[in-house]
Amino acid sequence: MIVLIHAVGAAFYGAYGTYDESHHIIIINEVLFHDSTLYFALISGLLYAKILAPRGLLNFYKSKLKFILLPYVFFTLVFTAFKFEHEEGLLLYGYVNEVIINFIFGKASFVLWYIPVLLFLYVVTPVLDYVLKTNTTTRIIFFLIVFLPLVVSRIQMAQDYILKLETMIYFTGAYALGMFTGSYLDETMDWVKRHRLFLWICIVITSGLLYYFYKAQIDLLGFISLRESLFYIQKLGLAALVIFGFKQLDQRQPKWFYNIANDSFSIYFMHGFLVYALLPLLSPFLSWDEAKPFMVVLGSLTLLIAAVVISRIVVKLFQWIFGKYSRMIVGG
Repeated sequence: MIVLIHAVGAAFYGAYGTYDESHHIIIINEVLFHDSTLYFALISGLLYAKILAPRGLLNFYKSKLKFILLPYVFFTLVFTAFKFEHEEGLLLYGYVNEVIINFIFGKASFVLWYIPVLLFLYVVTPVLDYVLKTNTTTRIIFFLIVFLPLVVSRIQMAQDYILKLETMIYFTGAYALGMFTGSYLDETMDWVKRHRLFLWICIVITSGLLYYFYKAQIDLLGFISLRESLFYIQKLGLAALVIFGFKQLDQRQPKWFYNIANDSFSIYFMHGFLVYALLPLLSPFLSWDEAKPFMVVLGSLTLLIAAVVISRIVVKLFQWIFGKYSRMIVGG
């Protein structure tokens, strides 16, 4: 979904030369796929509680250092080199300075803003774990953290991807809910099973409101983004139903899903660069005036498939060259 929203955005830009949030294609794209990084945050919290926590914090941080932080450094170096513009005589200094800024703020590629947020989530993981499991009082604080994103909104980044405390708080709520889900998976899935209709109603209502808010250009209520509050409810409701569905499938889950899931971080790291690198190849088709909306849809699917396939080819190539160490370079 994260790749798709960017593929649609790139194809639309290629066709119309702008990203017009009043256009029905962009509105549908935003309503369906905006804030899909909430899924990443929730799943990360779930995996920590269910699988990684029993292995100990030291092993948890070792794995994140090797398979998230090191690939993030690698891609920051690569993408910064691609877009680096230096002044004469300041090549090395300018490059190093830009790498440091891009690393801290996730600006080497427009999709990398989320990695500093994720690293922040890893840092606060022991605190969240303590608050969740200590006593009734701390658990109340834990659930306040889960619901805090309803009033503390992710900062909008339409023109530039920037790192803000509010954004970290927003994703901490989803990560914390993932930790709770992973700690009490069977009980949570039983609750989801009993409340599926309620969740679907919430998803439909929030989606309808989001469509209306985009058409009417409604967002802020004071310092609260109403859209981000609705997205939080919508995406977490969808995540609950999807997790429940996959748990019901159990061993019958499609093989391709495992392959994509194993390479999910590699695909995330690379897809932003790839969709815009491939976009010029589609320009002759996207500029066809008589069928622009259709060509945007077709172009989006083409960019989606191409970005995923090329990302997986790069992963396989690095695996062939570097073996088990490839994960410390390109993730996966």
